[in-house]
Amino acid sequence: MKKNITSILAAGALSSALFMGSSTLMADNHGDKSRGDRYDMTEMCENLREGKGKFNKEERQARMEERRAAMADRLKLNDEQREIWHQIHEEKREKHEKRMEKWQEKLEKRCAKSKG
Repeated sequence: MKKNITSILAAGALSSALFMGSSTLMADNHGDKSRGDRYDMTEMCENLREGKGKFNKEERQARMEERRAAMADRLKLNDEQREIWHQIHEEKREKHEKRMEKWQEKLEKRCAKSKG
């Protein structure tokens, strides 16, 4: 009987130790960019000046238009609904442009500070 109690206590201690250890191992990074793998600022500043990547507005807008047109086709929207659809997305695009301009101004300041 004493042997059973000891093994039950040992199994409980072992399982709790494994459980505690696994939570600290699993709580590590989760793909978060806020740790050691941030974007390279020199690369981002270079892309800003050249208009590449995230900063290529025409390319992004063309991709989004294609995507919206395909979605409108899948939804089988009529002409009136497509006009409303277009107005909604134009408003969203304008709001996004305003936010993007503010973000780019901040980035330009950061790039100027890091450069000079």
